[in-house]
Amino acid sequence: MTHGTATLWATLRGIASRTPARPRLGVWLVILLCPLDHAAAQTVALWLFDEPQGLYPSTPLESAEGIDAPLVLGLGGRVIQGKFGQALSIEPYPPVVIPTSGEETAALHRFPVRPGRTQEPMSWHNAHFAALMTGGENHLRKEVSFARVTHTDLNLGDFDWTVEFWFLAREDDGAGVVFELGTGPRAENDLVTRLSLDAATRCFWLENQPAKVRVKIPSNGSMLRDANHWHHYAFVYRSSERHLLHFVDGRSQGGPLPLNLKRLPPGDEDYLSVGRDGRWERPLPGAIDELRISRGALYAADFPPPGSFSPAVSTQTPQPTQRLLFSPDSPRTGVVALQGRKHLFLDDALFERSEHISFSAHPPRRIERVMDGIEGPFRKHLTVVEDQDGLIRLFNGGPDDYLMVHVSRDGKSFSAPDTGLHHGNRKNIVIAEPAPLGRPMIDPNGPPEHRWKYISGLEGRGVYLYTSPDGWTWTRHRQAVLSFRSGSQSSLFYDDQRGVYVGYHRTGFPRSEGGGTRREFVLAETTDVVRPWPVQLQTQAEVQQIGTMRPLRSPQPWWLDNGPLTPGDFGIELPTVFQPDPRIDPPGSGVYVPKADKYPWAPDAYVAFPVMYFDYEEPRQPATRRVLYEERSRGLGSGLVETQLAVSRNGISWRRFPSPAYLPIGSYDGGPSLHQIYIAEGMVRRGEEIWQYFYGQEDYHSPARRKPEGNGVYRSVQRLDGFVSADAPYDRMGTIVTRPIVFSGRQLSLNINTGGLGYAQVGFEDDQGRPISGFSVDDCVFINGNFVNHTVEWLGRGTDLSKLAGRPLRLVIKMRGTSLFALQFVPGP
Repeated sequence: MTHGTATLWATLRGIASRTPARPRLGVWLVILLCPLDHAAAQTVALWLFDEPQGLYPSTPLESAEGIDAPLVLGLGGRVIQGKFGQALSIEPYPPVVIPTSGEETAALHRFPVRPGRTQEPMSWHNAHFAALMTGGENHLRKEVSFARVTHTDLNLGDFDWTVEFWFLAREDDGAGVVFELGTGPRAENDLVTRLSLDAATRCFWLENQPAKVRVKIPSNGSMLRDANHWHHYAFVYRSSERHLLHFVDGRSQGGPLPLNLKRLPPGDEDYLSVGRDGRWERPLPGAIDELRISRGALYAADFPPPGSFSPAVSTQTPQPTQRLLFSPDSPRTGVVALQGRKHLFLDDALFERSEHISFSAHPPRRIERVMDGIEGPFRKHLTVVEDQDGLIRLFNGGPDDYLMVHVSRDGKSFSAPDTGLHHGNRKNIVIAEPAPLGRPMIDPNGPPEHRWKYISGLEGRGVYLYTSPDGWTWTRHRQAVLSFRSGSQSSLFYDDQRGVYVGYHRTGFPRSEGGGTRREFVLAETTDVVRPWPVQLQTQAEVQQIGTMRPLRSPQPWWLDNGPLTPGDFGIELPTVFQPDPRIDPPGSGVYVPKADKYPWAPDAYVAFPVMYFDYEEPRQPATRRVLYEERSRGLGSGLVETQLAVSRNGISWRRFPSPAYLPIGSYDGGPSLHQIYIAEGMVRRGEEIWQYFYGQEDYHSPARRKPEGNGVYRSVQRLDGFVSADAPYDRMGTIVTRPIVFSGRQLSLNINTGGLGYAQVGFEDDQGRPISGFSVDDCVFINGNFVNHTVEWLGRGTDLSKLAGRPLRLVIKMRGTSLFALQFVPGP
């Protein structure tokens, strides 16, 4: 299957599976009262303009139905409150001072007029359009796939069509352009089809250069001037009758207008501008909402104004399962209602006091290579998911960054299933568009048709939600959930204890010690995963004020960085949760991706595996460091990448263990020496083991020489709950006294490793610090060995603790030469 065929197939499949809009009374009345040919009617594009208010220029405005036809917001428009949700106002974005420094692709300076042209090429100095898609302006970074408008049914001509929208006037007797479609080059000729409004003469004007038409369309003058109410305007062309009908709020504005139209000739630099003409002049005097263009004559007689065309979305508000016990903002006083929760010893959250106790990270116990001989495109950012049937699925980007999947039953032998989507010699494609930078997950809150969720950057145009009933057939929700360009893989999980969906996204806006890029990750959270996630957008003045308190790169604001036709990367609008720590990390370190997750097999525990990067190119560093990159003859690259471990009690405040590295560089399973290690998102449990996967590369980052034969996928095997332990030294006794707890259950189970010569004992104290007779630490039978589930026993009393359940007590743990991973009170036999 070719690239184009695969994309077309994915688009058709998405349209076929899209959830239909909820029927509205007005829509049904239209169906009943109007002689319509609905079988032939088809939405070409529908711009709802429901992106967040205050949206930054350069950000896409998505088409919710029909062809994939994003517009981009310019300096000549803004998103405001609308008739339904938001709307596009043709008011200029608040003034922004364009910086003078930045990369060429930021378009911060003016470009000279090219020979044979009259218009200055687009830059931030003249990008005063309101909403635009264009095949031209190719000197700019363009990471949004614009539709070729003259090659689509947006190119109005000699076929049945309907154009409709809601309009709110801003001034009396205003005039301006609703839309202009041109063959291009923009403003260099009159090859346009243009719809304009003129309230002073109570009409619209339709111009179509190929047919040499400029026709006046009488309308309702009072409504064109009404600045207090939204009104619906529809234009219906019937090619067989060669006439145009016009409706305002569903009422005909006179008889049919004779009209003969033709399509514009196709152009390599074609464009569609909404709200202004191709010179960014003649602004529409008001705001426009729900602009829909349809193939087909939708209205033939008066009709009730329609409700919103926004597709209905099935959502479910999540509810927290149980509150967090050890969030950093929780008080460390009172009784801990531990009950039957498993407690991981990630930190001292349960401690009242301790002596000679430290915490250490534990790398995996075993590593083996499970995929090698990889040929063709294979993205290093992996996700592993075990489905409801125990099938292990490994997702990552393949040819042209289409998402693909490999599967395994035993976790070692992976194969490429035939999904029915073929592309680039791959038969295992599941998403046939460039969206490789996310993490598929099974959502416990999702309705059956949307049980699987996937949030990923798409091209460079934003972060989007995909849903699926089964993880095989995916549909993209058209509106971006986060309107930022994604620079790396986004982590995603549902936090059942806080009742929110959590995402981590890379920002490159912070400046490093040497003046380079400081890679950090910000946190986004929402209770509604489908609609745009809440983000507090910032003004230029707010960004510059923050820049006085922490080092930031240029340009400021950061959304200027990719030019007027590609959205900016994540900036500092969201809180930073993963970043290099100057107290422990060398200059020029960065968090490449955090790989964070809510630990599935115990509450109150979060684990992350930050992929850390040491940048040889870091400015202002010794020549002895930079030479490793600059002398390409050395065959190295720009740096090394390893995976470390971090833990948290709430997914926001993290403690990172830099040493030992969780997955250090080096050789595994007899393979090549790896210089980049990217752990996969997700974990699989098999009994007392946790399986994790990673992609290892023999290449350095940005390598001088590529060695694809050295790349492979590895499986690492970790002890259940075994990431971090509370440790007592070999040569002395360590002691833990917990905060007062209340437990339920009959037995105490420990995940513990004493080694051969170490040991541990556990006992109970009352609220006055007095040992409980028969269950004191001295009554405990020695614990000696390596156990994932060891039931604690007291001499003469056995293991039954039911008489102590429900009472506030303290646990006392004495141990030597021991690592304690977890404890849990369990029902017992």
